[in-house]
Amino acid sequence: MPPIGRRPGSADTRAILLDTARKLFADNGYDRTSVRDIATAAGVDPALIRHYFGNKDGLFRATMGWPFDPAELAARIVDGDLEGIGERLARVFLALWDQPESRGRLEAILRGAATHEESATLARQFIQDQLYQLVAAALPGPDPELRIDLAMAQLLGIAYLRYILRVEPIASESIDNLATRVAPTITSHLIG
Repeated sequence: MPPIGRRPGSADTRAILLDTARKLFADNGYDRTSVRDIATAAGVDPALIRHYFGNKDGLFRATMGWPFDPAELAARIVDGDLEGIGERLARVFLALWDQPESRGRLEAILRGAATHEESATLARQFIQDQLYQLVAAALPGPDPELRIDLAMAQLLGIAYLRYILRVEPIASESIDNLATRVAPTITSHLIG
């Protein structure tokens, strides 16, 4: 006779919980996703979330694993002539959002940061302390962090319209066309 109830913890349970939580946080945001929702969707007892992650916050932090290496990403953006930096940034950014495996993580981060202060703090610290510093070092002139903020605000707006709200025609436009069209504005922000 098969066992009754939820599946017990196994070697794969932690990974299943992370994948399930990442999807639910991306779909619903932090506040509208409960430990019970995650456990039910994963087919496990909610106590396993406490066992592996401590609580919902611990699980969310674990799902915030960024889908890229900041040093590798920054190198792809800054390597090359300075006039092309805006287009490289736009292409790298949009390519990350366009890949299904990284899009789920990025959606979870964006939605979580919008509804949960700790998530916003974690995202902000990562972006400012890791990625921005590496790109800012390559930019001439004063206040490179502000200029990066302005460029990223433009790109995050595109990501929000394209991947979260799915507003047409931006949602179905090619990455090549989007990157080419926004590159002059991004470059202007970055190098003046």
